[in-house]
Amino acid sequence: MVAGSVNVDGRQNRRLVVVPPSPIWRDGERLVFDRKFYDGMLEYVRFWPGPVTCILTSSAGPGPAFGSVTLEPKEAPFEVVLVASMESIDATHLAAGDVVLASGDTASQFHLTELCRARGIPCVYTIEYIPETRYQIAELSTRNPVVRARRKLYVWNTERARRRAFRGAAGLQCNGLPAFEEYAAQPSRLLYFDTRVRATDVVLQDALRERLRRLETQPALRLAFSGRLIAMKGADHLLGVARALRARNCPFELTIYGTGDLDQALRREVAEQGLSEVVHLPGAVDFYSRLLPEIREKTDLFVCLHRQSDPSCTYLETLSCGVPIVGYDNRAFAGLLRRADVGWLANMNDVNGIADVIARLSAERRELALKSETARTFAAAHDFETTFKSRIEHLQALG
Repeated sequence: MVAGSVNVDGRQNRRLVVVPPSPIWRDGERLVFDRKFYDGMLEYVRFWPGPVTCILTSSAGPGPAFGSVTLEPKEAPFEVVLVASMESIDATHLAAGDVVLASGDTASQFHLTELCRARGIPCVYTIEYIPETRYQIAELSTRNPVVRARRKLYVWNTERARRRAFRGAAGLQCNGLPAFEEYAAQPSRLLYFDTRVRATDVVLQDALRERLRRLETQPALRLAFSGRLIAMKGADHLLGVARALRARNCPFELTIYGTGDLDQALRREVAEQGLSEVVHLPGAVDFYSRLLPEIREKTDLFVCLHRQSDPSCTYLETLSCGVPIVGYDNRAFAGLLRRADVGWLANMNDVNGIADVIARLSAERRELALKSETARTFAAAHDFETTFKSRIEHLQALG
């Protein structure tokens, strides 16, 4: 058995087949993995008590934007099965599998339910997005009303096919409360919260208390945002919050980590609005060597203005730093707050409401400190390793 693996019923050497939503890129004969996905595959290898296969579809598009791992296929610690970009996964690809974990967010994988049923093996889907989120993305993706209507019709048709596939599946692993609640009729659901933060990377209690001691006396609240600088993530509202705080004479510093379509527009606006002394744009930075340490050590409050209800890993990763969150009332964040008192909500698109919360917390820092402690406690119970162990146990119980 693989060291550290879990085994609920003594069965070993059953093969897990993982079919992810993300593609694989090529560098000649070498494979280029998205770093986050590759780290997740290592956890399947670590905890699954048997061989692991990953079926990957080749992509000709641009490579991973936030870190990658490049290696020869034979160097991967799991079996790699490559599928051409226009090729459909068929029964031959699943021939050696005993349990299949597929992506319920990817329409091209819905037929795996029937393939697995024909072979007499369980098919388990993961799901992140709910229909509401898909419609929100369609709404924000274009200004052309005809194109928008077509995209929404595609969402509607695809959702019908998704639910048919789920009805025949053995189980469902739901990333975040919106998906867990949306698909409540499905059998054998598991709720989990996506994160890349391992137990060893959760902020230490002593380090958090030292930061909170400084919070009592420092003049300015240190705010942060990280992620893609696009409208769906609310990046276009960040400087509105900064202006509203300045109008309220609330001392602050805001660091905006990441890159995206709005990067240059944000930089121009910072200069034009005279915000360069309090708003900083370091761009995309390495997650482990810079982003996590700076959020842990130099941030008091995270500003998360996501318009859609997807279960972003940003939530748990921020909480692991002992940093609470103020954000818009989307279903993912609101659902998280029903589980743990780790932040504050404002109405969707209410920039002034966000600024009001921040200004109040600047004057009432004890409340901010209490939720910082709660944030750390909740994230520590949902670290990367713990999350994958629970997912493996769920798969074993179904397989």
